[in-house]
Amino acid sequence: MKNCIWCRKDELTTTFKKLAHTIPQSLGGQYICLNVCDSCNEMFGNHFEGLPSVETILKETFNISRVKFLDTEQNIGKNKPLPKFSSIYFDVDLKKHKISLKIAYRFKVGFQEKICRQLKKGLYKVFLEETERQKGNAHSPEFDFMREFARYNMGEYPVFYFRRVSKWIGMPKIAAVRPEIYLDNGFQMFYLVQEPSFFEFEFLGHVFGIATSRYWYLVFDNYIKKSMEVKKGHFETWHDITQFNEIDLTLSTLSE
Repeated sequence: MKNCIWCRKDELTTTFKKLAHTIPQSLGGQYICLNVCDSCNEMFGNHFEGLPSVETILKETFNISRVKFLDTEQNIGKNKPLPKFSSIYFDVDLKKHKISLKIAYRFKVGFQEKICRQLKKGLYKVFLEETERQKGNAHSPEFDFMREFARYNMGEYPVFYFRRVSKWIGMPKIAAVRPEIYLDNGFQMFYLVQEPSFFEFEFLGHVFGIATSRYWYLVFDNYIKKSMEVKKGHFETWHDITQFNEIDLTLSTLSE
């Protein structure tokens, strides 16, 4: 019997008719999490208190990056892996590596912080649904804090962003067409560390770290020290992102 990893309801009390893509289909996501009910799936696609939905922010964020990896003539346009790129919220100049909020949103107080929170919730959402798809253990109580944060907007949890200094990205073009997140260490790049209470992953050229424990802060110092040692020469800084513009969405390092 299906049991939703978010609200814990089963088929006797809710429906599971719609396909719940772990990575938004608008980003090329192919995989489905069977244990996400229609109500929770719809919630991630709905606007939240006047803000763009979690799914919209994921799409807005990473379609900007996908443009850097996909040939404009062969892969971008009508009936291509990536439709012609047009951002809802941002003015994007990929040649100059500049991105800014459009006028309509630029003067909304706290908008950068609020959409950053939506992005962070989205990354935790993707992780937990992929955990269920790949390992089948997302119902574990250890992930309750992720449910509270991503689904119910409770609490505050980190997303660490590691800024590249190296131009090298070991990502095949197919990963930009059909992006995936690998939970198995055997598929991870050498500069990604998997420490207790943390998980690092690479997604469309960006490297993120998230907490996998409610009490992540107790071992944070050891984690970040080890992480930056492994990344030496490839990444120069890290941030616990609080504003959307702290992410190098245009992957400017690749063109420097």
